[in-house]
Amino acid sequence: MPKDRIGFAQLSFWFSHANGICTAATNHPNVDLVTVWDANPERGKAGAEQFNVEFTADLDELLAREDIDAVGICSETQLHAEHVITAAEAGKHVMVEKPFTRTPAEADEAIAAAEKAGVHVMPVYNLRLSPAHERMKQAVDSGELGPIFHVRRRHGHDKYRAQDYDAGKIQNDPEDPWLDAEAEGRASLYHAGSHSVFWMLWMFGMPESVVSLGGSRVPSLPVEDNNVAVYRYSDQMLVTLHTSETESRAPLATEIFGYNGAIVQVRGDNPSCKMDFGDTAPLMLYKEGEDTWQPLNEYHRNFVPPDSRPPDIFFDALLEGKEMPISMYDGRRCVQILAATELAGKEKRQVELSEITG
Repeated sequence: MPKDRIGFAQLSFWFSHANGICTAATNHPNVDLVTVWDANPERGKAGAEQFNVEFTADLDELLAREDIDAVGICSETQLHAEHVITAAEAGKHVMVEKPFTRTPAEADEAIAAAEKAGVHVMPVYNLRLSPAHERMKQAVDSGELGPIFHVRRRHGHDKYRAQDYDAGKIQNDPEDPWLDAEAEGRASLYHAGSHSVFWMLWMFGMPESVVSLGGSRVPSLPVEDNNVAVYRYSDQMLVTLHTSETESRAPLATEIFGYNGAIVQVRGDNPSCKMDFGDTAPLMLYKEGEDTWQPLNEYHRNFVPPDSRPPDIFFDALLEGKEMPISMYDGRRCVQILAATELAGKEKRQVELSEITG
């Protein structure tokens, strides 16, 4: 049902994207950022002061307020499901940072709570709202490239250079201390890989099987900082995803190869070393029978245009009474793929997705 205004509360500043969510809420003409909560009072009070709103110490008290319609969740990964369920049971709509939950079972529980309460839940995956990626999706779905036989995507962050690639400094960063690396999803597969896995899911659907190999290039780091996973689809198409937390000056890259053509993307490396790489999101198209790669220019050049940022899309969907473009069911499928990939790496074998999905 459409609404005139939305009262919004932010739950946790554990993940840094909470700042962007609160900024979007503050800037939206029909959204009121009412209050914030955090299990860490010092962190929560700092966030409240930054955005000039009150800090609420008691989560149940916050969720009982009638002037709050929706919440944003940026808590630790292993707490996503608990907070989605608690918010849904209080009748609040939810925007939750990636990954949707830590495990498929938690995703099932969160979805059941949201369905029972009749609330909307939108996981945040910004690649779904990127014009360049929408153009790639168009090329895939239209058959422009013919049958796809191989896809490669590299997605990384320059995460550890600031700590000199020192495991002790990384884990004890005062602004982002590690308490439980596995549960928090600190591995590159879950941090950078959540984006790539969702992109693959959106672009091609669920794969059939996966093999995975990860490594900790930073000595003594308790989780992998680089991962390569290869997914096979029922039509034998292969998708290779490389994710990293140690990349520096590494433009993110996508390659989609079909019988009738190919599309290649190399976009700026802002997620790694915060440097421009010429065009912000160039796409190049090759068609069989032509002797040249053609640049594609008929889409918005920003990675995510100002009017397509996930928080604004979430707010507008609630205000207009529309379905969320990224659903909690998408979030669950993404978590299922991540779980299969994680299992493949731990057991050093090919894992069928049916082992996870049932």
